[in-house]
Amino acid sequence: MPYRFPPLLRRLAIVFLALAIVLAIAWVVPWKLNLLRGWIGERVQAATGRTLVIDGDLWWRFGRHGRLTVEGLRFGNPSWAGRAEFLQARRVEVDVALWPLLHGRIVLPRVRAEQPDLWLERAPDGRRSWRLDREQSDAKRTLHLGSVALDRGVVTYAETARRAEVRIAVQTTIDGGGRRRLQAEASGRWNDLPVKARAEGDEVLQLRNEDQPYAFELDGRIGSTSIVASGSVLRPREPERADLQLKLAGSSLGEWHRIAGVGLPDTPPYKTEGRLRFDGTRWTYEDFKAVVGRSDLGGRIAFERRAPRPLLSGELVSRSLDLADFGPVIGKPRGAARAATAGGPAKSTKNTTRTATQTAATAAATPTVPAASASAPADGPRRVLPQQRFDADKWGTLDAEVHFVGQEVRNLGSFPIGKLDFRVKMDDRRLTLSPLLLQLGGGRLDGDLRIDGRAQPMAAQLDLKLRRLQLDTLLPQLRSTKSALGAINGRLVLAGQGQSFAQMLGSADGEAQLAMGRGHVSNLLLELLDLDAYEALSFLVRGDRAVEVRCALVDVGFQRGQMSTRAAVFDTVDTVIEARGRADFTNEQLDLRVTPTAKDLSPLSARVPFDVKGPFAKPQVSPDKARLFARGGGALLLGLINPLAAIIPLIETGPGEDRDCAALMARATQEGLPTVAPPAPAVQKRK
Repeated sequence: MPYRFPPLLRRLAIVFLALAIVLAIAWVVPWKLNLLRGWIGERVQAATGRTLVIDGDLWWRFGRHGRLTVEGLRFGNPSWAGRAEFLQARRVEVDVALWPLLHGRIVLPRVRAEQPDLWLERAPDGRRSWRLDREQSDAKRTLHLGSVALDRGVVTYAETARRAEVRIAVQTTIDGGGRRRLQAEASGRWNDLPVKARAEGDEVLQLRNEDQPYAFELDGRIGSTSIVASGSVLRPREPERADLQLKLAGSSLGEWHRIAGVGLPDTPPYKTEGRLRFDGTRWTYEDFKAVVGRSDLGGRIAFERRAPRPLLSGELVSRSLDLADFGPVIGKPRGAARAATAGGPAKSTKNTTRTATQTAATAAATPTVPAASASAPADGPRRVLPQQRFDADKWGTLDAEVHFVGQEVRNLGSFPIGKLDFRVKMDDRRLTLSPLLLQLGGGRLDGDLRIDGRAQPMAAQLDLKLRRLQLDTLLPQLRSTKSALGAINGRLVLAGQGQSFAQMLGSADGEAQLAMGRGHVSNLLLELLDLDAYEALSFLVRGDRAVEVRCALVDVGFQRGQMSTRAAVFDTVDTVIEARGRADFTNEQLDLRVTPTAKDLSPLSARVPFDVKGPFAKPQVSPDKARLFARGGGALLLGLINPLAAIIPLIETGPGEDRDCAALMARATQEGLPTVAPPAPAVQKRK
């Protein structure tokens, strides 16, 4: 006889079976929960502090995650935002993780919005409208987003501190492989620069899934800067990692100060291509190639956000560096050197070509000055020293530690430059170039430069050593004499204040010394300098000769921008040349007297002192007219009596005496200048 369940158990079994059937139906059938719209809004406001309004139907469906479908959604912004609503959408589907709800956490693995109008805003104090918890802290947030998909909508990004508002129209499409893709077009302004861009990427933004970075392609423009990028970003909402191939081009690197707050210098047009990576704290631009004006750059550069200022670091190498492209870095107005070096139509004659080349080189080494800040009065001479003011505000935007190597440097006047190697460090608006190495004129300059941008006005210190500079390479115009002067050593120590290099030199204190040991020099050059017509004519007929240089020393002091000579002697077996006077770096005026004294006998000598006076841009060289007139007048008077007697006042008996070279070089050694005594070349003394 079959077993019969007690009536109570049968009733319980029927109840449980009915409940299971109801639950099964509830699990697979959507539930319309319009009655719960107000309760859900209250719960969301309690968790986020924002209003949630549902104008349409509210549906719930169980599954692995619960799915909430909302029609007609309006979700509020925080009170500080520039718009009342964070999100408006025709339809929103939200997957809800059920278990975290028991612990007071809202986890939304998937969000899909149709025709959304989303407002993303960042406040000046760092608050973000897309951080949905009250504390604005990831560590304490109670609402977590996974992936987000947007279809036929608008996303607006606003940032008050940057005066930015960019509107992005999004559209979901299907590509040839059947994949759903998200296309976006952006327009608006960023730091008052116009923005225009197009992008395409995966349909779903993976905001939390660390295994699925978001892949995209971008082609856009901000101001004059064009940006082309392709690659992937992990968690775009708060990026954790990124790996992009990047192409940039623009009219000036200085525009990045307005784009990203990075204080780069103003430059000519540039373009660059490389790999950009992000590891959570640092952006690294590596394996890149760049062209700035007529200069090339390559290497690695990193940008790291840290307190109290971000850090820019890296290694840069240039195979060919044109200093005109970086004029503003050294105080030259942008485009001045470029305009100066731009020549007219080519000339056919050799002399004209050489003159044009020399003029262009001189112009390149002598920067012009913007009329707004540095031009001289209309009736005065133009300024030579760099007048461009340094912008210390940019210096305060970041710190820097960068090593730069320029293998070939051009456009420092006519000077032949070799390698440029320095390390630049910026620390709280204190700029240091140390060590600084420049191969110049067959020798080298090394030392350091320090500028304190915190001081008002800026304070600068320069300490340079000159080693084995060859004057014939520094002054190419001497090459026509087929001469070679000896190796020059020296030191320059200056300290000044100002907002430009001109002001710093115009207030400088310090000193400078140059010293040269044995060498040789063109005799023709000396005779022309001495106004010795007889010897100059004889050398033109018989050919130039080299004369031994016994020693040379230049010792000058600076006090409040006034340079005065303490000693300036150039001693050869032929002639002694001395210079005395001052140079005013405040007003750019010269007042020097050069006195050449011969050691030999010449029948046609008009050796007299001559003055070098006037502005740096165009000094005037004139002989001592009184002494020159006395000699010339005497020759003319005697010539009326006897033509042969006309040469008598021009006879130089050689009263000049050899300076004590040993004493001069001992003084140079005491000043810390290494003396140079290369093997003397074959020298033919004058008879």
